[in-house]
Amino acid sequence: MNSSSPKKQTADLDSPAPFFTKIPPHWLGLIVVAIVFIAVTALTWLKWPDILVDFGPQLYVPWRISLGDVLYRDLKYLPGGPFSQYFNALLFKIFGVSFLTLVLTNLAIVAGMLLLVYRNFLRASDTWTATTLCLVLIIVFAFGQYTQVGNYTYLCPYSHEVLHGLALSILAVVFLSKWLTQKRIGFALAAGFCCGLVFLTKPEIFLALALCVAVAFVLSVWKTNQRSFCLKSSGGFFLAALTPLLGFFFYFHSVEDTHGSWRSVMFAWIPLLESHVTKDAYYLWCLGLDVPAFHLRKMFLHFISLVLVVAIYSVLFRRKNNSRGTRIVLYLSIGILLVASSGFAWIDCGRSLPLITLALGFTLFFVPRSEFPVPRSTVFPLLWTILSFGLLAKMGFFTRIWHYGFALAMPAAMGAIYFLVWLLPRRLEKYGVHFHTFRIASSLALLVGVLRLATQSEFHYQNKNSLIGSGPDQIKVTNPTKSPTDAGIRDAVEWIEKNTSPAATVAVVPEGAIVNYFTRRINPTSYLGWSPPEMEVFGETNMVAAFRANIPDYIVLIHRDHFEYGVNYFGKEPKFGYDFMQWVRQNYEPVLLIGHEPLQDFRFGVKILKALPRKN
Repeated sequence: MNSSSPKKQTADLDSPAPFFTKIPPHWLGLIVVAIVFIAVTALTWLKWPDILVDFGPQLYVPWRISLGDVLYRDLKYLPGGPFSQYFNALLFKIFGVSFLTLVLTNLAIVAGMLLLVYRNFLRASDTWTATTLCLVLIIVFAFGQYTQVGNYTYLCPYSHEVLHGLALSILAVVFLSKWLTQKRIGFALAAGFCCGLVFLTKPEIFLALALCVAVAFVLSVWKTNQRSFCLKSSGGFFLAALTPLLGFFFYFHSVEDTHGSWRSVMFAWIPLLESHVTKDAYYLWCLGLDVPAFHLRKMFLHFISLVLVVAIYSVLFRRKNNSRGTRIVLYLSIGILLVASSGFAWIDCGRSLPLITLALGFTLFFVPRSEFPVPRSTVFPLLWTILSFGLLAKMGFFTRIWHYGFALAMPAAMGAIYFLVWLLPRRLEKYGVHFHTFRIASSLALLVGVLRLATQSEFHYQNKNSLIGSGPDQIKVTNPTKSPTDAGIRDAVEWIEKNTSPAATVAVVPEGAIVNYFTRRINPTSYLGWSPPEMEVFGETNMVAAFRANIPDYIVLIHRDHFEYGVNYFGKEPKFGYDFMQWVRQNYEPVLLIGHEPLQDFRFGVKILKALPRKN
């Protein structure tokens, strides 16, 4: 018996180890992230955009630019600066004009964001934390759809300027953290170039990044005595930041005058500087300024509740003897936490993000560096926290993970998870709290929340099984029995393709440029939408004049309410399209009605009108 034992032990030692034990933990985490990313992409394939609200210009504008139109001159575009639309136009030039071109590019951008988040938070924490962050980013933010309007995913955002600005800001934060830790001017140049590109996307994202840049330079001056290095870096940073602006200026200057060129470069900032659009009812709602006391009360209530939960479980999870009674109490407390988590309205979980972000920043700034896995590993999460807080400012008192929060709240949510799953348990460990027990409980509660949000998102995705478009332009939309909107737009597209000349011009009012894209019919007026913000910035008089001077062969009226702006249906009020609709009735005749008469009541309809013969 004894003589056979050594042979058996030797055989056991020589047997191959399980496959997963051979993979380093950090690679295993990345594999899990990749699998989930591919799986969620497959489950939601082509279901991301809203074909009526906002997304149409994201296809139409780069298509027209790729054929020679000039942004802001030939195409009146409000959502942001010039970078994103020219970037997408370049993609169309290289890979062909199609919805699929943008989707695959956006998938690559999201994959790049995941890699940046994973690698940099891995250095600041561990594999478990980095993997958790990426999984939440994928399921909750990149692909989550929590409203009927499908404009808030990274694959088909309401504005590509938001996606590009967010991705470039994350890249800039990575470069800034490397510049601070490795003392190489090249990283400052790269961060500056990213910052210049962000300036050409969305003002709110640039301002958040500018705050992060300011903190990075203050830290550099404060923490080092290398004045010469800081001056050279700052000079290089600003020169690199100016490069994209000058590049676009010289491009626009080749087709228009100096004043118009600078105006085009700065166009993302025009609504803030020259109009009162940000004072509309919609933007007051977005900032929570319509009922500030209500939102502040919610914010503090959620934060105080979280603090109490952390305090209670810090006491319960203190290291004690491993008795049976202790284990029973431990299991019961975790069970109670999970039951409570399942009853929480996770769609509302963004309420306390500003206060959590402040707490995270305070902890990172004052935490002893000896408690981190590698020296200087607090730099990236600290800069990330500054960026997060700046992005939350766009939502004011009404912070949320849905609507604009799909992008603006994502960094803050990542910071909150990093805080609760890694940094806080590490800090509490000094006071006798069991690190692994605390983070397992936090992770399980978070898992419940992710599953709840995924279920809510799937509720909106599950009915999108009907197709519109063809070939690489195919999009899955809601079944006709569930949504007359998508079916009506599809019928209008088919009618225009069959009954009008390819050279016919079409204008869709008040919104629906995706009809122009699907049919490849040009809008000759340059005005793609008639929303209250667009009319505020461009001026209704100018818009009507453009239609009079460049009369479209067809006008398509698509039902769309703008109640969020505090107005009636388009054409019902003097300041919201009344004069324009009078002109339409005098110069056009109806040729097709799909559904109900549009813009009259809550019932959806599409009406196609043809221009009357012009009088000599």
